[in-house]
Amino acid sequence: MRTGSAGTATLRHVGLVALEALLVALLAWIGAMTLAGAGQSNGLVGSVQAGRDPVSVTVRPAAFGQTSLVSVTSPMDDAWVHVTCSQDQQVVFSTWAPLDQQGRTKVRLGPTTSWTGGGAACAAEVGWFAPNGRWRVEAVTPFSVAG
Repeated sequence: MRTGSAGTATLRHVGLVALEALLVALLAWIGAMTLAGAGQSNGLVGSVQAGRDPVSVTVRPAAFGQTSLVSVTSPMDDAWVHVTCSQDQQVVFSTWAPLDQQGRTKVRLGPTTSWTGGGAACAAEVGWFAPNGRWRVEAVTPFSVAG
């Protein structure tokens, strides 16, 4: 009888070990899928922003040394605009501006010490600063500044 009960105990032990291994594998899989989703969404997994309209940025035509209006449709709370301009692949202008309640801000485009005249290729990004301080971009619009 002891041989039978020892065999049953061994089988029970093997079954429990297999069940534990399956549980650990399942938890590892859930963790991997959660991290994969977080990497793809560039933030939290889930539908935090579900149902929100897409964000778009428009910039009124601008000339060097003049002020241009940047407008954002469907901006998120505490949104900012980051405008950068380049000449010959070199950044010559960069500025940050918060959006007002209507999703607008004005930006004066030059001059700077490295941008004293001429046209430039520019981009306006709209986004926000995450709690960890990282800049999160919602939309980008390229535009040109006439010299």
